[in-house]
Amino acid sequence: MAKARGTGETGAGPLFEEAGLAETEPVSAPAPVPSRKAVGWFPVAMVSAVVGLGLWGAWVTKNVIDAENMPPMARVQLSSIVGEYVQAQARSSSTPEQVTAETRAFMAEIERNLRLRGQKGQVVFVGEAVLTQNVPDITVELRREIYKKVKMPQQAAAANDVMGAMRSAMTDPSALPIAGGNGGPAN
Repeated sequence: MAKARGTGETGAGPLFEEAGLAETEPVSAPAPVPSRKAVGWFPVAMVSAVVGLGLWGAWVTKNVIDAENMPPMARVQLSSIVGEYVQAQARSSSTPEQVTAETRAFMAEIERNLRLRGQKGQVVFVGEAVLTQNVPDITVELRREIYKKVKMPQQAAAANDVMGAMRSAMTDPSALPIAGGNGGPAN
């Protein structure tokens, strides 16, 4: 059975037969040229995801390391810190107004420091109220942090230096002036 040329029954018309193309060899279209004007969204999304994941990992690592340095519960001997400061103020030559202002700044710094610790998740107990030894004491650390911000009052030069007189009396008892004039080596 002969097939007619140009009828399209075989799929190869007269033009294809004359060109020498057989039925099994399809005509291929030219390869598409990639567009250079836009980058796909997928690579941009992947780079953004990797950068975001890296930043999140750094943040988590920083918080985990900071959390290890701070115990969840601590105690502080607040009375010793405040008492030390009050004694130093009593010995200073500051005016009453200056003492009031410095003491307010000192107490505000204690409050600020303890509030900051609370915001970080640490529970701070007053040392006198803690009955167990399993709670770490942060008194020294708190004292150091406070005195970084608030200056410790300096002792005034006293006209009547009792400690100096006591030291000199212990080294040379004969140099002491004896009141009343009886029984001393100076009589």
